[in-house]
Amino acid sequence: MQDFYNFFIVNKVIFQSLLIVVVAYIAINLSKKIFYKIGFVDKPNKRSNHKKPIALGGGIITIPLIIIISSMLGFKWEFYFLISICILFVVSILDDIMNINPIPRLFFHFLSVALFVFYYIFPQLNIIIKENLTLLLISTFFLLMGITWFINAFNFMDGIDGITSIEVISICISLLILNYLLGKELNVLLMTTLLVMVVFCYFNWMPARIFLGDAGSIPLGLLSISFLVDMAIEGYWMVALILPLYYLLDTSVTLFVRIIKKKKFWKPHSEHFYQQALRNGLTHSNISKKVLIINFGLTSLSFFSFIYKNNLIFFILGIIWCSIFLYIFSENKKS
Repeated sequence: MQDFYNFFIVNKVIFQSLLIVVVAYIAINLSKKIFYKIGFVDKPNKRSNHKKPIALGGGIITIPLIIIISSMLGFKWEFYFLISICILFVVSILDDIMNINPIPRLFFHFLSVALFVFYYIFPQLNIIIKENLTLLLISTFFLLMGITWFINAFNFMDGIDGITSIEVISICISLLILNYLLGKELNVLLMTTLLVMVVFCYFNWMPARIFLGDAGSIPLGLLSISFLVDMAIEGYWMVALILPLYYLLDTSVTLFVRIIKKKKFWKPHSEHFYQQALRNGLTHSNISKKVLIINFGLTSLSFFSFIYKNNLIFFILGIIWCSIFLYIFSENKKS
C-alpha cells in the first residue's frame, strides 16, 4: 500500500493536479465561447432562475475531460461502468438539444443503471451476501430504483449557479479524506472529478457563464453514486447515505408534497426548497454558500459515522441538520 503523501511526491501528483486544472480551464473557457457563438444556450422561461441566455454545454466538456484525463493518469475503467456513463451522456445531450420524451429518457436511465448494478455492484454484492438469493434480489431491486432516483435528483437540483459543483466537490473531498483514513491508495477518478469540478465551479458561480445541462448533471450523478457505493461496499454504508443527504431530502420532500397536493408530480416545476429560497430573496451565491455549510455539517457527521461505524444517530442528526435549512429556505423573507 502506498502512503498518501508519498504518492504525491513519487508520482508528481501535485504537478498532474495543476495540469488538470490548466487543461480544464482552457477547455471549459474555449467551449463556453463556442457554445455562445453557435447559440447552444439555455434561454430563460417561466421556471428559470436566470434572466439571460447562458451557455448550456458544461457537461459536454466536463464529462469527456473526466473520462480522458483519468484514463491518461492510469485509472482503469470497468467496461460496463464506462458504457453506463456514455449512455447517460449521449441521451442527456440529446435531451439538452431536443427535449426527449420522459418515457424513452427514463428507459435509457434504467438501462444504464442496470448495467452499472449488474456488472459493477452485483459481483461485489454477491461476495458480501453470498448464497442468500432473496436478499440479493431485494438489494438489486432497491439499487436499481434508488440509483435511478439519485441520478435524476442530481438533475433536479442543478437549478442555480454553483449548487451541483458544490455538491460534487463536497462529496469528493470527504471521500478522499476517508479513503486516506482507510489506508487506501489515491483514487485517480475521484481526484480528477474533484479538480475538473473545481474549475467548472469558477465558471458556474454567480453570475454563471455556463451551465452543466443534463449532459453534465446526470452522468455526474452516476459518478457520485459510484464513489458512494464503493464506500458502502467497504462497510461504511452510513457515510454513503449521509454525504448526499441534502440533495436527497430536498428532492424527496418536494416530490412527497406535490403528491399530497395532487399536483402532476412528473411535470417540470420550480418548487424545490432551494428554488423557494431564491424567490424568498436569497441570491444564487447565498444559497450555494448555505449548501456548502450544509455539506460541511454532513461531512462532519459522516466522519463520526465512520469512527463509530454506522451508528444510526448520525443519520438522524443529518436529517435534522438538513431539515433546519429546508425550513430556512422555505421562509418568506419578503413578507
